[in-house]
Amino acid sequence: MAIRGIFTISTVVLFLLTVNHGEAIWLTIPATGGTKCVSEEIQSNVVVMADYYVVDEQNPGNTPAVSAKVTSPYGNDLHHQDNVTHGQFAFTTQETGNYLACFSVDSSHPLPNPLTLGIDWKTGIAAKDWDSVAKKEKIEASYIYINISSLFFFGVELQLTRLEGLVQAIRENIEYIKNREGEMREVSEATNARVAWFSIMSLGVCLSAAGAQIWYLKRYFHKKKLI
Repeated sequence: MAIRGIFTISTVVLFLLTVNHGEAIWLTIPATGGTKCVSEEIQSNVVVMADYYVVDEQNPGNTPAVSAKVTSPYGNDLHHQDNVTHGQFAFTTQETGNYLACFSVDSSHPLPNPLTLGIDWKTGIAAKDWDSVAKKEKIEASYIYINISSLFFFGVELQLTRLEGLVQAIRENIEYIKNREGEMREVSEATNARVAWFSIMSLGVCLSAAGAQIWYLKRYFHKKKLI
């Protein structure tokens, strides 16, 4: 029972560590050319890594090239390559917002077939080099033997370190969402206050205009001796 419990816990840990560690994206660019983009809203001080590669199953020996460009929310170029079939980029975000990665093919040179491009996009905890962390912190691997005619090998301490990092990332995301919610609530309250004051001012203007009209009409009728 103890061994089965250890195996269950280890399986859960490994499952948690393999969820949402990266995102594989596939883009299809028409044969006539054009641009396809992907974007992701990322917080500041987050590590971003990505590998991109062109796949041409029809003609693998002559893979067409693309142009790649990555920009920050303020429009700054973070990565720019022309006429490449594969590449990678890595950076640490400086501001919060949508980071845009665009891949284009020159429309003046049509392709015989649509072009498929794969992107392995990783952010935060998924982009961390855990092998370097293990060497730096001198984390050793451990062995666990399960009596089902096989030997499972994995670094328990390293996996727990990765799990701790994952929990920290989730906590930071929750704090970020709470802060964004607070900012949106403040904006909403400020907007409601401005609308309320505008409504009061509009009502005051309407009442003033109505009073001025009544005063003018009474004066006019008295002057004409109609009343």
